[in-house]
Amino acid sequence: MKKNIPTISLNEFTNQQTSVFHFFGEQDNSVLYQKIPHRRDDHFLFILQKNGYSRIVVDFKEITLTENSIICILPGQVHYVTLLDSGTQASLLIVDSELISKKNRGIFEENYFDYQPVSINSTTSQFLNSCLELAEASQKLSTGSEVIYSLTNTCVCLFADAYEQIKISKTDISRKHIITKQFKSLLLKHFRTHKSAANYADELNISSPYLNEAVKLTTGLTVSYWIQQMILTEAKRLLYATDHTVKEIAYELGYDDHAYFNRFFSNLEKMTPLQFRVSYRR
Repeated sequence: MKKNIPTISLNEFTNQQTSVFHFFGEQDNSVLYQKIPHRRDDHFLFILQKNGYSRIVVDFKEITLTENSIICILPGQVHYVTLLDSGTQASLLIVDSELISKKNRGIFEENYFDYQPVSINSTTSQFLNSCLELAEASQKLSTGSEVIYSLTNTCVCLFADAYEQIKISKTDISRKHIITKQFKSLLLKHFRTHKSAANYADELNISSPYLNEAVKLTTGLTVSYWIQQMILTEAKRLLYATDHTVKEIAYELGYDDHAYFNRFFSNLEKMTPLQFRVSYRR
């Protein structure tokens, strides 16, 4: 019986807090790109697709990476690879969560539900690739940890900057945009216990109407929508990757009444939790 979603630890790849890997075509059988279903990491994973294309699934959303595109997969997101084109050239950077600054973490968390790669121009792609190669070389040369971490942080900042460019310009950042970022960060931590806008408004010391107004203005969707999507996503992960009963999953997600949880899931997904499990385990 599968009790928990498999979590891949950073130390399964390296004894350091960061490492770089390269992949060339479908013949590459590295553990990072094997078709291992329902796995989640305890670290950040950054992918630069330089050439060709590949397909990955992140929280049941299929994503196609094409030439000069990047994506960040956060700790906890369930993911696996479904396709590596023969022309694929990609670089992967894995980084201990402790090395990600609060600012950059906020940028990546804000895009938690976007499930879309970010396209970058060829110049930025080449520059990012050069930084990744320098970070890799510093590890092979066993340079001091300060050098390795500085180069790694440069790479992470380039990923973060690319993500930030797809949002509103820095000169247009408003208080409402900041509140939305704070809300999404809190949501990732408290979705099992905080089920209403009021819970998050209390955390942010603002009113529920103001929180709803801020989130709706910046995302086009309500606070309730984002709360529901976070709960639904984790429910799908548990249904797919564990053998927990619906009642156990409901309790783990903060619902004492599993019948209510069953209705909640069914209304959003248009199938019952058990129907979802059967459908995705074929």
